Amino acid sequence: MNLHHLTTLATALSLQLACGSAEIPSSPADAPLKEVDVEFIAVGEGEGEGEGEGEGGGGSGGEGGGEGEGEGEGEGEGEGGGEGEGEGEGEGGGGSGGEGEDVFIPGLTDGERPARSTLRALPGGGVGGPVLTSNNPEVVSGRGLLYGNARPLLTRGGQPVRLEGRFGVYLHHLVDTANGSPLFISLLITNPNPNPVHVDVQGSGYSQTETGGLAIGQSPDYRVSRDVILGTPDVVHSGVEIPSGRPFLVWQRLANDRVEVDGRFAIQSDAPVFVYVVATETADINDAVRSVLVDAPGDYRISGNPAPPFGREAGVYANDTWLGTVDISVPSGPAHVGYMVNTATGLGFPQVQAFPAIAHLDGSAREAVGMYGNVYDLEIVLRHDGGAGKRRVRVWFTSLATANISRYWDGVGLVNDAPVDVQHVPTSPSTLLSTIDLLRGEVRTIHFKAMVPGLASIPQALVVETLPLDNGR
Repeated sequence: MNLHHLTTLATALSLQLACGSAEIPSSPADAPLKEVDVEFIAVGEGEGEGEGEGEGGGGSGGEGGGEGEGEGEGEGEGEGGGEGEGEGEGEGGGGSGGEGEDVFIPGLTDGERPARSTLRALPGGGVGGPVLTSNNPEVVSGRGLLYGNARPLLTRGGQPVRLEGRFGVYLHHLVDTANGSPLFISLLITNPNPNPVHVDVQGSGYSQTETGGLAIGQSPDYRVSRDVILGTPDVVHSGVEIPSGRPFLVWQRLANDRVEVDGRFAIQSDAPVFVYVVATETADINDAVRSVLVDAPGDYRISGNPAPPFGREAGVYANDTWLGTVDISVPSGPAHVGYMVNTATGLGFPQVQAFPAIAHLDGSAREAVGMYGNVYDLEIVLRHDGGAGKRRVRVWFTSLATANISRYWDGVGLVNDAPVDVQHVPTSPSTLLSTIDLLRGEVRTIHFKAMVPGLASIPQALVVETLPLDNGR
């Protein structure tokens, strides 16, 4: 389906509330209207050039040079130097990797970081629908559009992209206004079709005022990851009918000055829709609709080209889940094997796991750097097909960052459907997911699933280690 020639942005956005009379929005004086030819491209078309990280304070994730505190607690993306461009293509499908005993390295990690040079590629690849991500500008200082899929932004360019069927939205912003005033951050869906469109939405979004701050286990990032993984959304809209030319307010939060908001939503639509993340000074939906006509001011970061790129996301990225299976024959030990997790172009790893961009604002990341809001869904199959005696196996999830920042990972995961806090800080960078004693001939499977939370610092590793028990020494 093509929606060609929207005449003017005012026509496209002359929307009214379905629940009653609403002010017809007009263009603000500082955003002159232009005729814009918009031709949707199908999801999946186009190149996915991946740019890695190298971000300074206030970003989302990363490690090394260019790190720093942001949002009162800090993120700091990237590993500094050595970044480059390249295709950020996913590996497709679920995939499975059969690993023999010879892949193990002598010695145990005991929860310490494994050597990066020893890490193996993680089997699997990207699955699931695309994700619209709004994180650039991360720091927002006034009203306007943060990101939307309908058209290029006036000052930041980008490409229109078709969104229908199943897709996700992830947003992460910090308010920092010159006069200390708050802003409302809103997620809107509008219907550009001649007929009504029907949508289902579920998800969660919070401000740090609601959650009690940014401390470990209290941040919006932690709460959102918990809701996503446990299937307990804070927002549910079922069977919403949006008339032609009308807006629907999916979610809105008031964010005080120097306050963070974080959100992740799953959307199902039976026709193409426009999705906008906007900042406004009021809670009025008309104000939100008018605000899409001007780009929100803030700390808009440009990815480097050539290296090192910065890699903050504002775009639509190809998948929402990395699905994979690791199949391992464990030796008598003591020994370990590690697998790369959450890698991006330029981090120095041979495997890039960041999903490619379908569309992105000019200068923003061309891959899902940091994989924020995306899920790792992994099966670890453990086999004892060697000599006699038990073999004890421990499975760790470890953050490889080393910077002295507040956290490397703060979220909730599932281990064989049981929730577990995954909370990594400089003094404790690992989570023990499971300890299993295997008898000869026994096969056991561990299922680990976790959403990458905001404020995470990439990369991570999945580590399996084995040590002998009884007469298997």
